[in-house]
Amino acid sequence: MNQILLISKSVKIHETLFSLPFAYFGCIYANNGTVDWSILFFVTLALSSARTFGMAINRYLDFNIDQKNIRTKNRPLASKKLSIFTIKIVIIFSAILFFIICFMLNKLAFYLSPFVLIIMFIYPYTKRFTFFCNFILGFILSIAPIGGAVAAVGYIEYKLLILSFGIFLWASSFDMIYHTQDYIFQKKNNLYSFSTKFGIKNTYYFSVSLDICSIFIFILFGYLSELNYVYFIGCSLGFVITIVKYARNWPESNDFGLKPEFFRWNSSFSLIISSLAIVSIL
Repeated sequence: MNQILLISKSVKIHETLFSLPFAYFGCIYANNGTVDWSILFFVTLALSSARTFGMAINRYLDFNIDQKNIRTKNRPLASKKLSIFTIKIVIIFSAILFFIICFMLNKLAFYLSPFVLIIMFIYPYTKRFTFFCNFILGFILSIAPIGGAVAAVGYIEYKLLILSFGIFLWASSFDMIYHTQDYIFQKKNNLYSFSTKFGIKNTYYFSVSLDICSIFIFILFGYLSELNYVYFIGCSLGFVITIVKYARNWPESNDFGLKPEFFRWNSSFSLIISSLAIVSIL
């Protein structure tokens, strides 16, 4: 039981909430507002297993980096409370489970499944040579509604690409801010992120612009999809959350800390927009 808790803590299962509601929306949207509970169940398993793979491979490949970093050295794997062998088992099991679920869904889901895991495998390496690593993470999260649609109907619903672009901007923005916590460490260890390239303040300015652009992209998607007013209430609340999030967490000089409430505001943004989006098509 202790090992299971350590694995859960290591891969941060609760953060699946960032992308899972968008996958549900993609599934229901592509299915013309029809809720297929069996498909939603498989989507939950597929996304959870893929995300577990991504987080576990990240922890494994960043083992030496995490041990050096004051912020991450107490993580289960870095502190050796969780063994390398165990995390390898998690990686293998989650990958196999993801492939099996995609195979059970449909051909396109199965054919695309290797590419999803390959991107997740590449991500940890990108921070070693390019500040575009933040955008890679954004791209990974943006796949959620497309994946939900493919799971439901076996093809890509192209209007969802607009929604995915909005998620890409929002998720990239969040990852940029997240990495500001490690600004000094990354500088000293020749690691890359948007903040090490352009500085803390510029990262916040650019992040704000991405978040605001994401709201407009979400609105555009709703307009083109002819969604009802409930969806646009979600977009409006998302805009308010964005303003409050930055107003309460704007750094003074080169502030390398990040308040826990920043994460709560970000998860609220995701849950509110995606939940009201789902309500709007039911």
